[in-house]
Amino acid sequence: MKQTVRTLALLSIIVACACGNETSDFCLSNQQSVQAGFYSAYAIDDKDTSVANVLVYSPTVDSIPYDSVTVNNLYLPLSLHKDTSQFIIELNSLKDTVTFVHQKELNFVSGECGFVFSLYLDTILYSDVSFIDTVVIVNDEIIYNENFENVKIYLY
Repeated sequence: MKQTVRTLALLSIIVACACGNETSDFCLSNQQSVQAGFYSAYAIDDKDTSVANVLVYSPTVDSIPYDSVTVNNLYLPLSLHKDTSQFIIELNSLKDTVTFVHQKELNFVSGECGFVFSLYLDTILYSDVSFIDTVVIVNDEIIYNENFENVKIYLY
């Protein structure tokens, strides 16, 4: 009996140490931002384009950090409460709207991390009134801590 208790105690310590060392960045953040790059619609090859005086805001998502800045890409946070996220992109008082239709899937990572949402882009709706020519999905899965674009925004 004593031997069984010791074995179980030792096994519990080993399991706790193995599980407790999970310091993955995946646990630290629930990434839900679309990475979008700006490109010229007139270029033969895809060349990223820097755009000055960009203002981005949203009626559906709070805290977007773009206010009169020069950028060649954007990180646009998707809503975890709705299946659509809308953004108004303004350049020198010209406005276009981009709406992402997305799906979310709740996944269990571990006891320490808990659950995270995996997000997938389904459709993009956009106005091409002012400066946006087209918007294209290049990677539909939103993956935390990966440095690749999900969307290309082609500008006139």
